[in-house]
Amino acid sequence: MFKRRSLFSLNRKMVVFLFMALLLFLFLRLLIYMEYRLRPTFLAAAMFYADNAATEAINEAIYHEVSQSMLYDDLVRIQKDESGRITMAQVNTPEVNRVISLTTLKVQDSLRSLQKEAIKLPLGQALGSYFLADLGPRIPVVIVPVGRVNTDIDDVFEEAGINQTRHKIYLNIIAEIQVVIPFIASSTEVITKVPIAECLYQGDVPDTVINLQFPGQSLPAPLP
Repeated sequence: MFKRRSLFSLNRKMVVFLFMALLLFLFLRLLIYMEYRLRPTFLAAAMFYADNAATEAINEAIYHEVSQSMLYDDLVRIQKDESGRITMAQVNTPEVNRVISLTTLKVQDSLRSLQKEAIKLPLGQALGSYFLADLGPRIPVVIVPVGRVNTDIDDVFEEAGINQTRHKIYLNIIAEIQVVIPFIASSTEVITKVPIAECLYQGDVPDTVINLQFPGQSLPAPLP
């Protein structure tokens, strides 16, 4: 009788052990499957938020440190005749180079500041559901600037009304950042175009204005 009870108890423990082992196996398989399925989606969400954060940091750096004190006349020297008609416009190359250097330094500093504060995204972001987006544990996302920031200046002419032409000057910034989440890291380029100055020309625009060429830039398309 004692042996029968011992055998029954042993068999029950074995069944419980096998059942727990099966549950653990299924749980681990589910975790691996979820990680395989959710990792790319969560990484895409992290890249999206990191791109937005980096773009906002770049725009704020340019707005507060560069464009606030920037005037069109600082970048383009305009000469007029006695009647006030524009006869010539020349790019102020030293000032353009200074703006490019200043922008690059300020953007680099702004991106480095992002590295100090991790973005924490809920795991529900990977499910692609609006209702579940805020659920789940918060996963830290760190933005790390890598490589150097490329900055140049571009411009465009556009019609602004009857016998009026608007000349806009932009800063083009390309920065490479790395998005780091637990056990994953991926790099991406952040491309931003920010207007910094503009001028409205009344009447005919002389060829010397239309053919302005900023350092390292291609000639703007001729006006229609």
